[in-house]
Amino acid sequence: MTDPQFPQQQIVDLSTELSQIMSRITQLHEEQAQILVDLDEAGMVADYDSIEKSRDRDGRILNRLIDEERQRSIVGEELGEAIGLDNPESFCVEDAIDFLPEPLAQQMTKLCQTIREQAHGLRAQNRIGELLGMHAFDVVKPIAEIALEVSQLASFTGRNEPSVIT
Repeated sequence: MTDPQFPQQQIVDLSTELSQIMSRITQLHEEQAQILVDLDEAGMVADYDSIEKSRDRDGRILNRLIDEERQRSIVGEELGEAIGLDNPESFCVEDAIDFLPEPLAQQMTKLCQTIREQAHGLRAQNRIGELLGMHAFDVVKPIAEIALEVSQLASFTGRNEPSVIT
């Protein structure tokens, strides 16, 4: 490869890597959206075990998202340097579009739009408990356990969970 071709190939390689990272972020957003739905459904029927499992999965997904975002930032800065930005640490995908082959540019533009839409959707799914810093069932669960123990409801009914949802 000749010297003038090297920067262009580096830009394409970094953009491809960035595209793969963005695809993983998109996948993680989809998983997180489903977890939020699962949490809402479990909350409606007071299924504390499912709530706990979903919250654990949510935490793992958030950690993976943080890792992918860090990687996206690093590769983005490298790409910003490769295309000659004055301030490469403030790189955004739109900065690289003019330097990329058309299919890769379209793919990255679509991924950016998808991630933006998913981020807005995930924000809209947040519940009041999260806005207050706690899940509502984290507050209610200890009280409910005490009430069940004091009332001895399980010994009278033979059940540990509701049989009818109203």
